Amino acid sequence: DGQSGRKRGIPVLIRPDVLSRRGRVMLKFWLAFAVFACSFHSAILFAAEVSVAVVNVVRLQTEAPQVAEVRERIKAEFLVREAKTSAQQEQINQLEQKLLRDRASMSDAESKSLQRDIRSRTLRLENAKEELESDRRLRLSEEMDHLRRILSEVIAEVAKTEKLDIVLESGVTWASERANITDKVLARMRELSAAEK
Repeated sequence: DGQSGRKRGIPVLIRPDVLSRRGRVMLKFWLAFAVFACSFHSAILFAAEVSVAVVNVVRLQTEAPQVAEVRERIKAEFLVREAKTSAQQEQINQLEQKLLRDRASMSDAESKSLQRDIRSRTLRLENAKEELESDRRLRLSEEMDHLRRILSEVIAEVAKTEKLDIVLESGVTWASERANITDKVLARMRELSAAEK
């Protein structure tokens, strides 16, 4: 009976060390295939459950109305200092014209004194311009950092409204219009800008 039972194909575990070389290769192949199939299936399930969108941050930082508002605010802050440097430049121009026009009738001492005055004023003006530009860049950087934080909050708000799991910044190889939420973020930024006025 035992012998006839083996003929009917009773399951028997086969150790890898007693398999032929070809059998071992086939066993490895099927094991690898099984692992791949499980991984692929998991990836499909993950993709089906996760909603991904993209947003063009560069476009947001260019087209959002708050960007123009920041630049106008910075311009207004430095308007007085810019007017002052413009007035200093005009004074220097007038002194240079005076030197060219009256140099022949001036004494050597008067000419040298006027030249020293022009050089001194020019140096002070250059320092004032450098300080002005440095302060303006610093203020613009501060305002843009604040704006980037607002953009991040609005992107998160839109993502929650759209029930998204992941939002990628611009730089992806390709994304459909349906996956691009830039226009929706811009629309929300315009609403916030209008509400502040």
